[in-house]
Amino acid sequence: MTLLGLPAPTQAAPSAQSRRGVTLLSGFLGSGKTTLLRRELARAGANAPAVILNDFGHTMVDDVLLTTDGERPVVLSGGCACCTRREDLALALAGLLDSEQRGGAPRRDHVVIETSGLADPGPIAFTVAHDPVLKHHYVLARVCVTVDALTGLGSIEQHHEVALRQLLAADEVLVTKADLAEPDDVDELVRRLHEMNPSAGVSVTANGELLRAEEAVSARGRPTAPPVADATHTTGVSTLELVTDEPLDWQAFSVWLSLLLHNRGTDVLRVKGVLDVRGVGPVAVNGVQHVVHRPEHLGVPVPPGTRLVFIVRDIDTELLERSFHTFLAIN
Repeated sequence: MTLLGLPAPTQAAPSAQSRRGVTLLSGFLGSGKTTLLRRELARAGANAPAVILNDFGHTMVDDVLLTTDGERPVVLSGGCACCTRREDLALALAGLLDSEQRGGAPRRDHVVIETSGLADPGPIAFTVAHDPVLKHHYVLARVCVTVDALTGLGSIEQHHEVALRQLLAADEVLVTKADLAEPDDVDELVRRLHEMNPSAGVSVTANGELLRAEEAVSARGRPTAPPVADATHTTGVSTLELVTDEPLDWQAFSVWLSLLLHNRGTDVLRVKGVLDVRGVGPVAVNGVQHVVHRPEHLGVPVPPGTRLVFIVRDIDTELLERSFHTFLAIN
């Protein structure tokens, strides 16, 4: 069994009559869900699961990075699957079954649903388990929640309601990017996570590799999240996609982004996309608040141009867009 509860590559395939396992992969914006899933897909080999990707601010880079054997993930964009996209999620799962039955796709014995970083996994799990059709074909195997070792404690404090509801839904909490954080900070984060959900195991990872795993403190059942009205997790949050067909100067772009994050980094919940860098080609960028991770040169074909998605809180997106285009005009 892997970090996400996927079948091992050497594990025998279930019978055609058995239900398909479903793993929900949740976690706050930028906590490393896609990076972890990429590693797991590579390990799974021929047993790679089907993938359904739901993102509050979807970018084409996610499709490219999660493609296996030419098969791209099913994408639910424009909202969270826990509220505005629950019906779409049910249709996507039903669509996977229909495609298999028509011979348009091979049978996948496991499905991973990567949720929006703002989503509550609870309603999604309910849809999988209780839909009158889906419950005969799918079974919820595991809810995994990623927590960034660098920004996790800050996210829990600043976005307490969203983070709490994600953590309380977890069977397994996966601390990511532990290699970038101080060991004492990681230990304190693990301690806090055990306090918040003693029924979940906590695994500490780096680059998708397991460093250590701790069993649940209590096996008395998962705690229950307090009731809350639908969709409050998106209050004050906006998405902006910046697009240009012109190649960018990397140094100039870095200055523009650095100034933005220096002034408003706390409110830049997520920045992710593909840049067409002059003289270099497509480069994936990925950042959370003040932290921008090492750019990745993409060795796979992507559509030309730059597409960059920002998920921001209480920032004027029109002003942000004007700032970007002003930067383009002078560079």
